[in-house]
Amino acid sequence: MQDTPRQSPLLGILKGAVIAIGALLPGISGGALCVIMGIYKPMMALLADPIHQFKKQIGFFWPIAIGMLVGTLGISRLLGDFLERSETAAIFLFIGLIVGTLPSLLREARQEGVARGSLAALVITLLVMLAWMIPMSLGGQANVVPNFGWWCLCGVLWGLGIIVPGMSPSNIFFFLGLATPMYASIGALDLGVILPMGVCLLLTVVLLSRGVGYCLRRWYSLFMHAVVGVVLASTVVILPPVKLLISPGYTFAMGAGDWLVYAACFAAGAALAWALGKVQGKE
Repeated sequence: MQDTPRQSPLLGILKGAVIAIGALLPGISGGALCVIMGIYKPMMALLADPIHQFKKQIGFFWPIAIGMLVGTLGISRLLGDFLERSETAAIFLFIGLIVGTLPSLLREARQEGVARGSLAALVITLLVMLAWMIPMSLGGQANVVPNFGWWCLCGVLWGLGIIVPGMSPSNIFFFLGLATPMYASIGALDLGVILPMGVCLLLTVVLLSRGVGYCLRRWYSLFMHAVVGVVLASTVVILPPVKLLISPGYTFAMGAGDWLVYAACFAAGAALAWALGKVQGKE
């Protein structure tokens, strides 16, 4: 039985805010941050036995929930403004975050050894994702029109990012063209976006947590290498030079000064992710 963790409400709010901010940033996994903050095991224990664990752990989780709400609303507005003003620079910053996270993600995938077929799982997942994403982009279908169904899908992907350590769905949001309107809508408290995303996020966490936990216990190496494949594929297709080749009508500034800004943004993102990886490695 999972012992009830002890923490001050202020610390819980801070942890929740950090997890929410990380979940919104491409390359940073909300699930990995839950591990670092000491929340992942209590969360999985609660989801595995909610009837008996709810009263026991409600005092632990209510400050975290408040912190996640505050962090989500606060960072979404900033991210939305950043993307509207300097979309390409923001994407290079986020790609730096993703690239900087890959070493720790690979270490995480191999922490229980490399099972037979793990590399094949990575390659197959990578190829399947690219086989879906590249034709979709070439056909001009990558920038979807946001609606109720797409916001529900965002909630599902975001929920997976919380219960699967290393999974960061935000780059898929970028590929579909949903990131900018999503951040802007959350920052503006648009309930037409927040409610379907929030409900689907909670349903995903509640309904799929046991299945994900089973996969991690039974096929940890295969499962986590498949996650790496998803991360790699969804990163490749949002690279601006790649988008220039596969997305009709896409363009971005390519002057010498622009590339210096992009390089600085990429380096800043990679450095931040590397520092986070060092902390995660200790955990």
